[in-house]
Amino acid sequence: MAYRLAAAAAAGGLVLAAGGVAFLPWTANHFGYALPGEHGLPYRIHHAGRDYRSYVTCAGAGWCHDEPYCAPVAGDSLAPVDEVGTWFGPSHVVYAAERSDGSPMGLLVQAGPGCFVGYTLMGGP
Repeated sequence: MAYRLAAAAAAGGLVLAAGGVAFLPWTANHFGYALPGEHGLPYRIHHAGRDYRSYVTCAGAGWCHDEPYCAPVAGDSLAPVDEVGTWFGPSHVVYAAERSDGSPMGLLVQAGPGCFVGYTLMGGP
């Protein structure tokens, strides 16, 4: 009986530790999801088989300076193409900025009402 109690306590501790790790900026940046709150967007997101990078946000990690990064976007022709999930929060809508041939040049992620963060394509074609 004591072994079962110890095993249950160990399993519960592992679940709590894993939940805590999920809220670390490194984990959010590595797996490309947002953390709740302001400046929670990761520096790298994945869309349509490609990785995109932002130079103004990093999910609150200490190695970058999350500065005010809201940029207004002109025009109403943006169409949503994806979402960046948020750990215990609402998702962020992703919009594509496309070239004339239809290939994505970059992404805009809605950080809040009227606030967009730009992401550029990483790597080559």
